[in-house]
Amino acid sequence: MKNLFIIMILLTLSSCMVSQKTFDDKCCKMESQIQELESKANGMELKEQLLRQAIHDLQIKKDTIK
Repeated sequence: MKNLFIIMILLTLSSCMVSQKTFDDKCCKMESQIQELESKANGMELKEQLLRQAIHDLQIKKDTIK
């Protein structure tokens, strides 16, 4: 009976360790995806700023031509 109890505890602990490893792997994968998306978002913000500046410059140019 005591051996059965010890085996059950060991199986429970080993399954927790597998779950923890899986969880850690998923967390690492999610963190890398978050960093990639943040990088893309920063790139898009830079493009937006450049486009806004170009539009502003064109509007000024248009106003000076009139």
